[in-house]
Amino acid sequence: MWYSGVLLLVLIVFAAAMYFSFRRSLEASVDLDLQDRLRGVDRFMQSELPRLPRARIWGEFHEDVQLRPGEMLQISHRGNWLFQSYSIQRLQIPPPSGGVARGFETKTIHGIPLRMRTAGVKVNGEEYDIQLASALDLPYKALTRFLRAMFGFIPLFLLAASIGGYWLSRRALAPVDRIIQDSRSIGHHNLSQRLMVPPTGDELQRLSETLNEMIERLEAAFQRITRFTADASHELRSPLAFILATAEVALLQNRDEAEYRSALADMYGEASRMTQLIDGLLTLARADSGTSQLAMSPVDLREPIKQARAKALAAAMAKNIRFSTYLPESNIRTLGDSTALGCLFLILIENAVKYTPAGGNVEVQLAVDNGQAVISIRDSGIGIAEEELVRIFERFYRSDKARQRDSGGTGLGLSIARWIADAHRARIEVQSKLGSGSTFTVRLTHAN
Repeated sequence: MWYSGVLLLVLIVFAAAMYFSFRRSLEASVDLDLQDRLRGVDRFMQSELPRLPRARIWGEFHEDVQLRPGEMLQISHRGNWLFQSYSIQRLQIPPPSGGVARGFETKTIHGIPLRMRTAGVKVNGEEYDIQLASALDLPYKALTRFLRAMFGFIPLFLLAASIGGYWLSRRALAPVDRIIQDSRSIGHHNLSQRLMVPPTGDELQRLSETLNEMIERLEAAFQRITRFTADASHELRSPLAFILATAEVALLQNRDEAEYRSALADMYGEASRMTQLIDGLLTLARADSGTSQLAMSPVDLREPIKQARAKALAAAMAKNIRFSTYLPESNIRTLGDSTALGCLFLILIENAVKYTPAGGNVEVQLAVDNGQAVISIRDSGIGIAEEELVRIFERFYRSDKARQRDSGGTGLGLSIARWIADAHRARIEVQSKLGSGSTFTVRLTHAN
């Protein structure tokens, strides 16, 4: 309807513009003829009036001034007619007052539209008023017929254009309807389904490809959420089942204090592990929702590394692990959250200690390389298989050999570490070989 309304307005404006343009062109053409005729009359009067008696002037004008059909001429001198063509006599146009040239004008006299040229000329010092006119009734009638024809065809043009526009719009929007229908049919139960991509090379193809990319991201996110939920349920169920089983066995019969204390110690250990798991889940949930805000400020990286080393030192000493730390004497600063960076380094150092056998080595080094602060944590532990390196940052992922539940981990440490690194626009690189230890490298922007 909007298209038809705008088209109707355009057609009306076009018809009116054509009408007035033709009318102006017609009047301009008539003006040129009248001006040319005026020059001819002026020349005739300058050459003939001085030698002709008044009685012959009328007849000479009729013979020598040849008027085209529709043209009219009258000449007056001091209010008296010197000459009038037959076509203008019946209109009884009064002579102009004075001999001043008045230019062109359009008048309607007795229902006849006239284009008139009025001018004053002097012959031998005598002033004469000349009025030339051309009837516009026939041209105006032609223009009126043209305008009527235009307005008569406008409804036909409008109808044809509306039908054609409707057909074209339905044809053009049919792929959009298919995209809408296919999009509505996709839900959580069939996220693997994709929209049909029309090979048109236009916006519809790009829209379909963009929607398919969005659905692919949604499918990946949904799979991660599903897997995360299943893993979290499994991880929480195991310590709860252990606590319940231990309590049930302890309550089956009377036991001495040592046995009760042993059962409570086991229950406390599992409850502590479950608390760590829940804390990790909350941390990742806040990270995913964007509600966890880090307080960024200049940080001397030596401090969070020292704090992480102090917390992990007891576990290393318990396993007789040689713990080496190489820190520069000068400050190495970056823009970050000191507490979060300490957590990141602690996770990597604890993993190195945890998966290094007794008597092994763990080395922590801080240096600057190509404008970046580089923190390396090396261990002589059991290492990680090459095919598992791409998955170790996934939540709850454990290698069969490198990340056993018996080690006490929750399976969320490296996921939290990667989130902290991403929040600091840092990278964590891993180099490892099964049975030959691992090296985790964190690269941060060095702030001078």
